[in-house]
Parts: sequence; C-alpha cells; structure tokens
Amino acid sequence: MNKTILVNRDNPVPSDYLNSVEIVLIEVTEDYSVPLEKEAAEKYLQLKQRLDSLGIHVEALSGFRTQETQERIWRDSVAAHGEQHTRRYVAKPGYSEHQTGLALDLTLYDARGNMVAEDDIEAHARFFPYLHTFGFILRYPAGKEGVTGYPFEPWHIRYVGEKAAAAIYKNGWTLEEYVSHVRENDEDPQ
Repeated sequence: MNKTILVNRDNPVPSDYLNSVEIVLIEVTEDYSVPLEKEAAEKYLQLKQRLDSLGIHVEALSGFRTQETQERIWRDSVAAHGEQHTRRYVAKPGYSEHQTGLALDLTLYDARGNMVAEDDIEAHARFFPYLHTFGFILRYPAGKEGVTGYPFEPWHIRYVGEKAAAAIYKNGWTLEEYVSHVRENDEDPQ
C-alpha cells in the first residue's frame, strides 16, 4: 500500500487500490465506530493517547468512505447547498481521500467536554505540531488552497507515514508539494 498516494481533484483513487488495504474499526463510543486503514488506525490511537495526555481531546468523526457513501454525501450537499458550494467543499466520488482509508476528520473538545467550533483555529492549532510524530499531516493547511484545491480544514488529517510526515512538516509542504519533490528527485516516498 502506498501511504503517500495522491488523491485530489485531479487524481482519483486507483480502481484496484482497495485490494491492498485492510480497513479496521476504531471504536469511538459504544455504538459508533470509524473505519480506517489498519496502520493509520493504530497510529491514530497512539496520537489520540498522546494528545489526551496533553489535555487536547479529539475524537475520530469520519474515516474510510465507500464510493456509495461519497456519492450520497455529494448528492446531499448539492441538494442542500447547490453545486457551486459542493464543488468547493466536497470531493467528487472517486476523488476523495476518505476513499483510501488514510484520511480522518477529527472533532476537538474543550476541557469541559464541549465540541470546539470548526472555525476556532487557535484551539485546533494546538494539535498540529504533534501530527507528524505519528505519521499524520494537516491535509488542507491555511494559505495552501491554490495547491490543494480545498479551503483550510483544521479537522482533516491524513496518514502518510512518519518519514513523509516529518518531511512535510519540516518543509511546510502539502502532500502535493511532497509528491512533486519526491518525483523530481527520484526519491523513495516511504
């Protein structure tokens, strides 16, 4: 499995990709689990434990999505918000990182257990410096909209492995920039 597979508006999930991926469930509550690729799930649980020890409380909200689920999300968004809004904020079916099992949306909670608003950037920024240690990156960082094709999403993280995550974090890159660098320099992405 290629942990640094580039899936975005221009690069779909390869049709045979899921043949090499093992999806497991992360239990969030007694009656709610989030599916995620096995290695990414293990690293997320380690990340969550570390963040909890620092008083930063996150929960997995959304992980792996099937083609059918992404189609439903797309249709529901078009119906509720229109096609222009949907094209800006929602990945087309087949072009969503969630369909790799490597992307994860997080919900952040304050010390009292209340959900932190998605636009509270300062609160979310508290966990950004810890992501790369466990092989994750902030997938859609602020100021990189022209590169990623998506607006800043402080809740959307992506598992790429520790080596790639460290390079991305150190250089302030996006996954697109990392993949381009690896290709230009004929490096091993893992």
